[in-house]
Amino acid sequence: MVLSAKPPLVVDLDGTLSPADTLIEALISLLLRLPGEIAGVLKALLRGRSAMKAHMASLAIYGKALPLRADFLAYLEAEKAAGRELHLATAADQSVADAIAGRVGLFTSAIGSSDGVNLKGRRKMEALARKFPNGFSYAGNDRADLRIWSVAESMVFVNVDRATKGKAMRLGKPVERDFPREALPLKTWLRAIRIHQWSKNVLLFVPLLLAHKYDDVPSVLTVLAGFVALGCVASGTYLINDLSDLDADRMHKSKCNRPLASGAISAGAGFVTALILIVGGLASSVMIAQAFAVTVGAYICLTLAYSLHFKKVPMVDVFVLGMLYTLRILMGMMLIGAQPSPWLLSFSMFFFFSLSMAKRHVEIVRAGGGANLDEFIKGRGYKASDAPLSLSFGVASSVAAILILFLYIVNEAYPIALYREPQWLWCIGFLVFLWTLRIWLLSHRGELDDDPVAFALKDPSSLFIGLLVLAVFGLATV
Repeated sequence: MVLSAKPPLVVDLDGTLSPADTLIEALISLLLRLPGEIAGVLKALLRGRSAMKAHMASLAIYGKALPLRADFLAYLEAEKAAGRELHLATAADQSVADAIAGRVGLFTSAIGSSDGVNLKGRRKMEALARKFPNGFSYAGNDRADLRIWSVAESMVFVNVDRATKGKAMRLGKPVERDFPREALPLKTWLRAIRIHQWSKNVLLFVPLLLAHKYDDVPSVLTVLAGFVALGCVASGTYLINDLSDLDADRMHKSKCNRPLASGAISAGAGFVTALILIVGGLASSVMIAQAFAVTVGAYICLTLAYSLHFKKVPMVDVFVLGMLYTLRILMGMMLIGAQPSPWLLSFSMFFFFSLSMAKRHVEIVRAGGGANLDEFIKGRGYKASDAPLSLSFGVASSVAAILILFLYIVNEAYPIALYREPQWLWCIGFLVFLWTLRIWLLSHRGELDDDPVAFALKDPSSLFIGLLVLAVFGLATV
């Protein structure tokens, strides 16, 4: 066995080995998933931060699949292969330290906060000085690590900011390696807030179009302002959704690359940004129109309820998604001061329930390839054996939506004077029917790879049908 001449390398966890902060993530998880346990955590905090961390660890809310910094991990593997002794030392609870050490498989030992000792700053320095009387090197990332670097033989910088690095360099210790803080491009934040999902808010313009107010500049500007306000609120709720799903996303083959799950954006920054977007969007909606603000408030409550609970309740999850789409239509009515249309809202509820069920049906169909049809789909309340049920409910809802659309044409579109040639509207009903048939065909084959609304905005066939609908609407109006 090759032994390295280098002193043992002690590695910090939060912000160093992992870009995540286990304590911040645990606190956010506590707030979102177990708010009833907050009083117990505060009571434990009275006995010290170590006791609080131990209590939180007992609630099993610490992340089980923390992201690791790939380039730094590769460095550690190379050092281990060269015979160097590696140790993990973290302010996280001892159980977290043991779990990470076991997962990585490189560390000779792992120490964390325990027995009333919060292993950070001075206490970590003293513990490491006792454990390594012949000297050690230390890999860290923030100001609290300056104390440890002051007694270390050498330093390894990981994600260290400029001010902290300057203070560390003045210690006069050699720097073994520097893994610089990675720049955070704007597109990463845009991915995190799911800016592409703002396309769903185009539904706010539907009442404007149907009320034939598209040439009314004040109404158009009001709906545009509402579009931006709702977009901010929606982005904030998407961040909350991702924060509540961190563990599940990190164990998913593709969702693990999301900015929050991968650690590209910290949970703390994500949570603060979510609050700013939600509060800012809601405040803006109040200034735009009070009735609109009420519907936005309902949207926030319903979305958060879905993210934190309803998305795991079968059928209720799809019903809530249908309501969220319908709320967008209602918001558009509030923005232009129109009376809510029972026909439009009824159509919207059945139509979007069907589309939401189509997305869920894809997941159920794909899960049907597994061996056990009665096993629950991860993160959902459905089983693969539920495919006939999701198919029947989804198709039946789409048919009901089309029926309501035709009844609207007969009972409302013909009597009012907004359409000069209302007979053209029948073509719209058949085009929408044709599109839903295609959506359900793709869904049942397991080929619908995205939310149906998002899919429609990039699918050539869907866009072509959409243009035909607008053309027919123009023929009915002119």
